[in-house]
Amino acid sequence: MISLYYILNFLLISIYPISRIFRLLNFFILDVPDELGTTRENSIFYTIMAFAVIKYLRSYSTIQFLSSLFFTIKIALITSYLFVDTKISILYAGACLVIFVLCSEPKFNGKNKIQDIEEIKEFEEVVGVKFRDNEDGDIIEELNERFNKKQKGKEKNKKIQNYKMTEMIFAEFYVDWADTCNYTKEIWANFSCKYTTKGLKFISINLAKIPRLAECYRINTSAMSRQLPTVILFEDGEEAQRFPPIDEKTNKIPKVLKYGKKELQSYFDLEKRYLATRDL
Repeated sequence: MISLYYILNFLLISIYPISRIFRLLNFFILDVPDELGTTRENSIFYTIMAFAVIKYLRSYSTIQFLSSLFFTIKIALITSYLFVDTKISILYAGACLVIFVLCSEPKFNGKNKIQDIEEIKEFEEVVGVKFRDNEDGDIIEELNERFNKKQKGKEKNKKIQNYKMTEMIFAEFYVDWADTCNYTKEIWANFSCKYTTKGLKFISINLAKIPRLAECYRINTSAMSRQLPTVILFEDGEEAQRFPPIDEKTNKIPKVLKYGKKELQSYFDLEKRYLATRDL
């Protein structure tokens, strides 16, 4: 079923061409050109088309593309109305604002084979790790031990890749309020449907519910974070790869990142992992 969000936004962006084609503006305003397609309108529409192509190429998923497209078109139409009459432009902008407030952007709810993790004990059982009991919540020592162990075994893991003998878990760490987490849900869902096997499983963890995992795996959940979502591939309970990656020398996140489907498939070597474990 189509979300009310999409219906109302489609109606909003349809108002201008309909009003111009049927000359509805002429009932309220004098000296408006009768035909749709003035030089100024053509310039605005060509700009919209150019932005649409750019947004499509840069989008992570369909949801992000539609959201960006709606926003771009509405800004362009507000500008178009501004050339016609300031009052109509303000009314249209107000209508856009009302729909933005009343109708939240829908979240991805398509088919997937991802297991939702609700508690830290469940995470321990599925991934195969054991966190140290610590009443005061200080996990810095444990965190450093895990990070150092990962760095020491990194070169060895590069040389020896026996996926068939490895228990692999693809874990998505997210928060509900981050747009990027919502936009990339479609990618992880597609991966889970295509690559899930007995040796390669997919899980999802809401860091707002299990904040300790954010600390333990060095994931920044602040509003300015560039680590949301973070996906980590575990091999036999140990972190093998993650995205976004952390620079080993500076311990920082790269500035320019794109959650591209093909790039992530190659980065995590999902095709080879799937072929190695599909007959288990």
